Amino acid sequence: MSSSNGVDIGARHVGTSTSPRPLVPGLIIAGAGLALLVIPLVNVVLAAAPAKAAGSASGLFSTAQQIGGAIGIAVIGTAYFGYLGSHSFAAAFTHTAPYAAVAFGVCAALSLMLPKTAVADEHG
Repeated sequence: MSSSNGVDIGARHVGTSTSPRPLVPGLIIAGAGLALLVIPLVNVVLAAAPAKAAGSASGLFSTAQQIGGAIGIAVIGTAYFGYLGSHSFAAAFTHTAPYAAVAFGVCAALSLMLPKTAVADEHG
């Protein structure tokens, strides 16, 4: 949920200045939350793949990440630029931030469905 909180912090600090500095704390928190999700996800996915298919699983995982990122950018960008047409940059960012926060929240909820360990214990 730190990713959602980071987006919220960033959205609250958007103003009329041209400096990106007010966004940095929120983006750092959002990035840290994303890292806490992605790193274990890679371990779980690749550890569950058979050794013979490890290369293919890694490539498929990377491709899925890239496609998901592209779709996310397209959706958030469409919402942002659609709102920007008749509003300021700050208003468009503030309007779009909840979409990003919801996306982070959905990812966090889905991550709870992952197995607790990368592979099942074979001795148990």
